[in-house]
Amino acid sequence: VKGIRLEALKSLNFPLPPLAEQKAIAQKLDTLLAQVETTKARLDRIPDILKRFRQSVLAAAVSGKLTEEWRGKSASVSYEEYEEWKWPPVPADWNVKLYPNVVDSRLGKMLDKSKNTGVPTKYIGNINVRWFHFDLVKMQEILISESEKEELSLRVGDVLICEGGEPGRCAVWDVKSDSPIVFQKALHRARVKNEILPVWLAINIKNDANNLTLNQLFTGTTIKHLTGKALKKYPLRIPAIEEQSQIVEQVETLFAHADSIGEQVRVAQERVNTFTQSIFAKAFRG
Repeated sequence: VKGIRLEALKSLNFPLPPLAEQKAIAQKLDTLLAQVETTKARLDRIPDILKRFRQSVLAAAVSGKLTEEWRGKSASVSYEEYEEWKWPPVPADWNVKLYPNVVDSRLGKMLDKSKNTGVPTKYIGNINVRWFHFDLVKMQEILISESEKEELSLRVGDVLICEGGEPGRCAVWDVKSDSPIVFQKALHRARVKNEILPVWLAINIKNDANNLTLNQLFTGTTIKHLTGKALKKYPLRIPAIEEQSQIVEQVETLFAHADSIGEQVRVAQERVNTFTQSIFAKAFRG
C-alpha cells in the first residue's frame, strides 16, 4: 500500500506566486477547465448522434425513402400480414418474399476435435463476424475432409449470419483467398439468389436488429438463438436489382461520411484529454 510521510511533505518545495496571482491563476483555471469539460461533453454526444444517423439511413433504405427521387412517383402498399414487422408503406413495385425463397442457407461445421478428420483449414467463427465487416486477426483451424471443403468453403458474396451470441449480426464475405476458408456451425451461410444483392440482405437484417423486430425470430430465454427454422419465416422487402444497387451505393456513401466524422471526433477527444494536463502545466509555470 503506497503512502507518504508527513516529514516528506514538509520537505517539499513548490513555486509560490503572490496571492493576487494565485487568485488570477485559479480564476483562469476555473474558466478553462469548464470549457474543456463542456467540449468533452459535446464530443461524447457525437457517437450516439452518428449511431442514430446510421439507423435512420438503414430505415430509409429498406422503406424506399432513399430512392424516392430515383424511382419517381409511385404508389405504396401496406402488408397487413407482416404487421408485426412494423413496416411503413412499401413501394408498390417492390416484392415481398420469405428468406428461403431468395437465399440458399445452411449452418457450418461442428467443432468436435474427437470426430473431425482431414486437413487443417482456417475457419470463421461467431467471434470473427462483426456488423458489416470481419475481424480476421484471430483465426483458428479445424480438420476438414475433401467433401466438406467443397461444401463449406466460402465464396465472395456469401453473407455470414450469427446463430447465437448476438443473433443476426452479419457481414458480407469479401475476402479473396488462395486457400479455402470454411465456417463453423454457429454461423448461417446465406448464399443469395439472383433476386437480391448480398449487401441488401445484410442491410435488412441490421435494420430489423436495430428496431428489435428481428427478436421475434429468436428462440431461448437467457441465451438467444436464430435458428434455420426461424429464418424461414423472415420476410424481406425486395426492390429491383437496379434499385438495390442505388440504395446500397447511397448507404455506403452516407456511412463513409459518418465514419469520417467519427474518426475526426476520436482525434478531437484525444486532444481534449491532454488539455487538462497542459493547462495545469502552464499554470504552475506561470
